[in-house]
Amino acid sequence: MTFSFIQQQFDFLCSSIADYPVANAVMASSAVPGIFAPIAVRNFDLNCWERRDSWVHNALKTRDIYSREYQVALALERYCESARMPIVRLVDDGVTDNLGVRGSMMSPVMHYGNVADMTGAFAQKRLDTVSRVLVVVANAQTYEDFVWSKQGREPGLIENITASFYSAIGNTNSETVGLAEHGFRQWANRVSRRPSRRGKPPVDRQFAVLTYDKIRGPAERRAFNEIPTTLSLEAEQVDRVRALANRLLRESPEFQRFVARLQ
Repeated sequence: MTFSFIQQQFDFLCSSIADYPVANAVMASSAVPGIFAPIAVRNFDLNCWERRDSWVHNALKTRDIYSREYQVALALERYCESARMPIVRLVDDGVTDNLGVRGSMMSPVMHYGNVADMTGAFAQKRLDTVSRVLVVVANAQTYEDFVWSKQGREPGLIENITASFYSAIGNTNSETVGLAEHGFRQWANRVSRRPSRRGKPPVDRQFAVLTYDKIRGPAERRAFNEIPTTLSLEAEQVDRVRALANRLLRESPEFQRFVARLQ
């Protein structure tokens, strides 16, 4: 399951994120299986409040196998019995949540089991006053050609695994963005219909996705897609990617609408 570096997640370890090194969290996010060892965090054997009275127990009672809350609760149930999982091993979440969206804006853990109201981001009283929301999702996924494919030859074992890995990431990214956009649209409609908001305009929700596919020039788009996914990039490549993110945001119609309506 997805592990988010937020206090809500550490509550299930009976621990505090305030004492956890940022460097360890960064390493966990890059711990590709087979290349780097997993990062270990201890699941403390304490009967803390979060384990005695939690949304997890209510979700498990529903037995709703189609509910994401139930599926996440089923995974978290092992945390509540530390003998079943005294140590949690963390690896790169590239295939399950490469964009970091499922573990944040769509996470039952972050939102205390109430993703519909996004209670981890908005207090109940703020839901009566929120008027405009901008969501920005940055997707730096590349679509580079494989050498073996261009040469028309059979891929080797490592090449096959690599291609399968990138294919899985691509499919998951597309699905995740779609689910997140749908979730925020439902949330805005839900908040707009609150009785306490009667007479107020509906929530103005803008959802911007930044991706290399948004680059208009084919030559420039191809150049960025050729930047490899690696732990070491040239300084000039890093500068170009950072500058591109700023430009794509400013060019985004959703961002432009958000800014215009603020003015």
